[in-house]
Amino acid sequence: MARFGAARAWVVSAMVLGASTTGVSAHAADGDSGDTGHAAVVWPVTATPHMTAAALGSGDDARAVFDSDELADLFAEGGRLREVVDAGKGREVSWVLDPDLVLAARAMARGYRVADSADSTNPQDSTQGTGQSAAREWLADLKSAVRGRDVWLLPYADADLASLAHHPSSDTDDLTEVVANLAEDAKKDVDSILGTGTRTGLGWPADGALDTRITALAGKLNVTWMLASGQGLTPAGDDPVTLGKGDDAITALPYDTDVTTALARIKDPEKPKGTDGSASPSASPGTPSGTSPSPGGSGASGSPSASSSASSSASSSPSPSASASEKPDTPDPETVDRVTALLKANTRPVVVPPRELSGTAANALAAAIDSGTDDGRLDPEGIRTADDDPVTGQAGASSGYPSRLRASELTASQLAAVAEDLDGLATLSKVLADPKVTTASVHAAMARALSTAWRPLDDADQETFQRRTQSFLDTSVESLRMVPKSTVTVTSGDATIPVTVDNGLQQPVAGLELRVTSSDAERLRINDGTLAVEAAGSASHTNQLSVTAKANGKAQLTAQLYTTSDGRPWGDPMTFEVDVTSVSTGAITVVAVGVALIVLAAAVRMRNVRRRRDRQEPADGPGSPGGQD
Repeated sequence: MARFGAARAWVVSAMVLGASTTGVSAHAADGDSGDTGHAAVVWPVTATPHMTAAALGSGDDARAVFDSDELADLFAEGGRLREVVDAGKGREVSWVLDPDLVLAARAMARGYRVADSADSTNPQDSTQGTGQSAAREWLADLKSAVRGRDVWLLPYADADLASLAHHPSSDTDDLTEVVANLAEDAKKDVDSILGTGTRTGLGWPADGALDTRITALAGKLNVTWMLASGQGLTPAGDDPVTLGKGDDAITALPYDTDVTTALARIKDPEKPKGTDGSASPSASPGTPSGTSPSPGGSGASGSPSASSSASSSASSSPSPSASASEKPDTPDPETVDRVTALLKANTRPVVVPPRELSGTAANALAAAIDSGTDDGRLDPEGIRTADDDPVTGQAGASSGYPSRLRASELTASQLAAVAEDLDGLATLSKVLADPKVTTASVHAAMARALSTAWRPLDDADQETFQRRTQSFLDTSVESLRMVPKSTVTVTSGDATIPVTVDNGLQQPVAGLELRVTSSDAERLRINDGTLAVEAAGSASHTNQLSVTAKANGKAQLTAQLYTTSDGRPWGDPMTFEVDVTSVSTGAITVVAVGVALIVLAAAVRMRNVRRRRDRQEPADGPGSPGGQD
């Protein structure tokens, strides 16, 4: 790899002092005339997550619910993500994608919903999203741009490796497993969507900072390459560094933080709604346009003295000479020249822009790549070839992790709240006829709540997103319940009593049984106290409870749903009253009349017999002829 140490130092100094771009470029060229730099240029495609665990409908008709329509703006013509993809197209760059973003775009392209409010947990409380066409076009552009290129997938939803690593517990072990288990299916889906093979195993910790806990956790996610800024890395030089041994070894790929910081400070101008199909500025969500993102989100330099000066000089503003027809996110020539100078002076194996690269910065970097390759000063390569000739090194202790980065991590309580969703999912899965789709949806939403994209935002943003998953699970459990009953009258000895279970879920349920008990079995006996419960999605199921009434009066029945897998109660019990009239008043009257008639008939018969005897008695008594000797 060609080294441009002296030229790079002069370039940074010149930019700090405000020297002309022409002078910077000329000096860099003079200092290393004829040398060609080999580096992998990372092209990040990431964004803040917005797809929730909920969906309206089921099966092929399911429509994912998003918490906002912000991605529609980013995918639209002139939106940040559209500009990033267009700028990288046709250039020898290494595409680094958040697989969840690609899957979110596919969900939008199929038709999607946007929640009506932050508190909404019912998929019915949503409206049709506006970005279906934009998402389709963006996916087509991305597919075209990555064809035949080096394409890498980050851990699902660009999970925050440092946050997980720095809060060791059973909760973070479970969360790490969730993220790891999503990788295989995500790769298959993304490969199918983009029509190309992607690579996995690349990790990108916040700001490129490493320590022993981060590298240990990376191994659990099958990460073998790490983008490293040099923070927490020994030696922190230009060469790739091998950490660990054998199958557990990870290669740290150092990058120039001056380039990263300079690009992070190039912002897109705000765009009036309706002018280009984008309804919002392309600056990262939650970050005011014109301000630098948090170091954790942008990958800004760990050595602020040089990087901040360089990046300040590279800040873009619309060129006064730009024509009216020029795109608003086209960088001015001076900005391009400054980025080009930094790129040509790069001495590291990889060039790493900020995660949420602006459209203007992407165009500036693309122009710099073109300039470097045209004059033979830059020869882009793939990430896998950027780790040639590594040196052996080590990561620092967790205690040395920068405090400014630790302050932007997800807290232990935030991680615990995400982990609690596993309990809600386990409860719901017991009664679903096929829990696979729901499990995958909830796991994906949990991983999104762990994204590195939350770092530059307020804690409340991540917590609001996480609560949507919790509320989705709670509402789902509560929507499967028995329909309340009023007093039931039983008018015969053997009868049936209907008990209805309402399935508010959009998929079939099984794994439930209904158990009913009587408060007075002598009056009202339950013939079959346990009944299996199955119900189609968004439908009710009625079980017929067989009873035998023995005596008039009132009895109370208590019905309770139980899960068949572990025999635990589901929901609250339902108690209702049964008015037993096992022998009706009409029947009693009929029987009484019948008995009276029988008694009357017997009395008449007895009187007739007595009369016959009385008539026969004088002829047969004493003094009759037959009675003398």
